[in-house]
Amino acid sequence: MDIKQRITSTYRYIEPNLFIIGLFGSIGFPAYYFIWAYIFPQPYENLPLRLVCALLFLPFAIKAYMPSIFYRYKEKHFVFSICFCLPFFFCYMMIRNEWSVEWIMSFMAAIFLSIIIIYDWLIILIFTTIAAFTAALIGYLTMGNIGNGFHSSYLIVFSFSYFTGICFNYRNRIEIESKQLFSRSFSSGIAHEMRNPLGALYASQEVLLELLPESLTDNRLISNAEISKLRNIIKDNISIINNGHNTINLLLSSIDNQKISPNSFHHFSINEIINNALDVYGYKNKSDRELVFFQMNKDNLFFGNDILLRYVIFNLLKNSFYYKDKTNFKIIISVYSKNNETIISVKDYGKGISSTSIKNIFTEYYTSGKKNNTGLGLSFCKKVIDAFAGSIECYSTENISTTFIIRLPIITSPAVDKMKYDLMSVKKILFIGNQNKILSDINHLAFFYNFELFYKKTSSYNIADLNTNNYDCIIIDINTINNTLLTELQDKIATTTIKIIIIHHKNDAQRITLSKAYESYVFEYDHIDKLQKKLITQIFTQKKPNNILFDTINSNKTKIMIVDDNISLRLYSGILLKNAGYDVVEADNGLTALNYLQETAVDLILMDSQMPIMSGIEATKEIRTNNQYSLHQHIPIICYSGSLDELQKEHLVNVGITDFLIKPSSKTTLLNIVNQWL
Repeated sequence: MDIKQRITSTYRYIEPNLFIIGLFGSIGFPAYYFIWAYIFPQPYENLPLRLVCALLFLPFAIKAYMPSIFYRYKEKHFVFSICFCLPFFFCYMMIRNEWSVEWIMSFMAAIFLSIIIIYDWLIILIFTTIAAFTAALIGYLTMGNIGNGFHSSYLIVFSFSYFTGICFNYRNRIEIESKQLFSRSFSSGIAHEMRNPLGALYASQEVLLELLPESLTDNRLISNAEISKLRNIIKDNISIINNGHNTINLLLSSIDNQKISPNSFHHFSINEIINNALDVYGYKNKSDRELVFFQMNKDNLFFGNDILLRYVIFNLLKNSFYYKDKTNFKIIISVYSKNNETIISVKDYGKGISSTSIKNIFTEYYTSGKKNNTGLGLSFCKKVIDAFAGSIECYSTENISTTFIIRLPIITSPAVDKMKYDLMSVKKILFIGNQNKILSDINHLAFFYNFELFYKKTSSYNIADLNTNNYDCIIIDINTINNTLLTELQDKIATTTIKIIIIHHKNDAQRITLSKAYESYVFEYDHIDKLQKKLITQIFTQKKPNNILFDTINSNKTKIMIVDDNISLRLYSGILLKNAGYDVVEADNGLTALNYLQETAVDLILMDSQMPIMSGIEATKEIRTNNQYSLHQHIPIICYSGSLDELQKEHLVNVGITDFLIKPSSKTTLLNIVNQWL
């Protein structure tokens, strides 16, 4: 970067604060003349020089009113003004005042101010040196001897102040820039993830328009085959939208302090992820899919996140397809194991990368001449693979091929064990049972992994506890639990991602009825090591909520109120609930809902948290505390919101919210939670 670019970068960095700098400078320089001339008289003062400095700072304060020609030279004016008014002025005044303590301190303050304002170390070094030497030269020409009061030790103090200021400011600048780079890279990742589903949705809407008649009077009727196609297209669209939501939610939740957080990491099948990526990737043409070949010797598990790995595959595919017009172009994806690593190879027979470019391939903002390329995709891919404790490399031969090699540690490797150990410290485990030996073993594991352990005796356990505590895993001693409580727990956990471990004892005479979905979670307890292995496996094996719909309970008599200011979401949810046999009423805000409840009873409320006139939170408070709504004080109120963190959920539970539903939700999720509370 040359000096001109450095000056431009420096100006952009400080530009938001120029008004304050200009205000202080234009007022401060003249004001301090009276302080040093009359209140604390100094041997030398210079009002004309101070007025020149004030005039140089004034354009910063009135920048919006300066003529257009000023903007042509604003960056040069900025650097000259700061260097003239800070290092030059204060150095000159220090020399003329024979190195007095007041002016030595003022000069050191000027050094720090100039470093803060012009953060670039090279510009500071060049212009401060020029300013100091110029001040010394002018001082010598005007007063002859400039050494009166000077001690060589001052140079040590000035040098220390200068270099420590530069080092600290440089370190701060690097940290800020790294955060900016990460944020831009992260934003690019979200944008890239959205392009694929949006492209696929656009293509499917074209097909829908083609299949649907233009009007009801159109002579062309829709055949059963076309209806089937329409339904399949809509299902695909729903799947694409869900993938997009999941990706954005994952990317947003996985960022912690400018790094990818491992909190969402689980065991995943590489085979499934790559096949899924190849199925949902937004190919520009259907024939593009035939250019990709996937070969796997053996499926492998890895510890990480499926959506993030899919993002990496998407990015590599996008880069490869840029040169798909090359003769004999194809992409070969291979997965194999070697030296306790799983290796993913993505090889394309495209243009290749030059040896000079390949060294910078994972550097932020580096591009190799592709149009509309931000240079952030591969750098973010590297961050993802680094977060998986793996590595990514690139090898290429120009005009022949490019190969990306991703190395991921196997799930039993020390690196993965270390990640799991660290992640266990944020987990919440519940043990339900009366067996002291098991409780003692779980306490030992809690001490070792530092996770939060909750203990409930079977006789005192209340199923409502699951609504207030976000457990990661529940360990149940099957020997001390009855069928009724176990069934309630199974039904409740079925719609969540809570992991479950059911401990069975040898020679257990008690017969417990388990649904088939939970038979795989039963294991025979005999030693703490076995329990430890089962717990770690279960915690880091992803569980998806069951999508089995329950039969509606008295659906013909059940009335549900939907309270939401978004008419489209009210319509969407209302249709699904009506088709399931429920009676549905709608309200567009909390006040309308309260007015309705004064006249008619409902059995459940779906309530948006934020609405105009009266929010869902205010309406819930009224329902729970006002005797006017005594008939509804204990009915389920489901908070229907776009996004909620744990603190918000805790607050809403205290207000009186029964459960939560993220919108838009699938038909299965909506009906599951409604049936669960009815």
